[in-house]
Amino acid sequence: MSDVAQVNAVPTDMRQAMTVMKYDLLKHLRSKRLLGMLAIEAVLLMLISALVIGEVAQPFTDTMGGYASLASTLVIVAATLFAGDAIVSEFQGRTGYLLFPNPVKRSSIFIGKFLSAVLAMALVMAIYYIVAIAISAAVSSDLEHLELAFASLGLALLYSIAAVGVGMLVSSFMKGSTGSLILTFFLLLLILPSVDSIFSLVDYPPTPSLTFASGAIAAVLSVPYPPETSMMVIPLEGLGDFVTYIHTPPVVTAVVVMIAWAVATMALAYLLFRRREMSA
Repeated sequence: MSDVAQVNAVPTDMRQAMTVMKYDLLKHLRSKRLLGMLAIEAVLLMLISALVIGEVAQPFTDTMGGYASLASTLVIVAATLFAGDAIVSEFQGRTGYLLFPNPVKRSSIFIGKFLSAVLAMALVMAIYYIVAIAISAAVSSDLEHLELAFASLGLALLYSIAAVGVGMLVSSFMKGSTGSLILTFFLLLLILPSVDSIFSLVDYPPTPSLTFASGAIAAVLSVPYPPETSMMVIPLEGLGDFVTYIHTPPVVTAVVVMIAWAVATMALAYLLFRRREMSA
């Protein structure tokens, strides 16, 4: 009887989440999203490598900085593909009719989808940085400050988690996959950075901004680390001097902001997902 009971027992919440994660990853593979993301990554690596290979050997941090400067853009594209419609697809495609009536908690579904997106993002970023570090080490004039590349990777992974949170939050209230994907992409690539750019006119940074915090991914490879705010005066003939400010997020501040965004967006996304009905 005990063996029969074990066979018929409902899996634990974490096992259910792992099952959802597994099939969500398979969905990404079937839709060619993961393969497409890896193809985009390969093209990006080749383009950057074409610029750094063959030139006069530079310090490792300078060469690696070229790759890290585009890491945040890669995160945005990946977050859009893997998390931008993670929730809304269940409602739009009516697959929730098959999933929700089963003895599976919505928390397990949500965690599984979150983990699948984070795992796919981590795979993409790990491959990107492994190749970038290898090429930078091969063509650079020295390997000083090699550890900063791994600090940049850590920040990129943290930004990935926060970007997944943004994608899932957008997906939790949008009614269509296309609109959810577009909003996620433009929110991270244009809308938030546009707000950040306004702060170049004032002497204080947009500290709470997630996209501003992502600047630490590339800045951490600068030796010495840039000041939080620096002023640039541009003389304009006949108009006087134009003053602009360059802001760089401190690493600790960037980490705190990214964690705060990840926690806040995931909590809000889960609350919206839990309350949402299939009629939506």
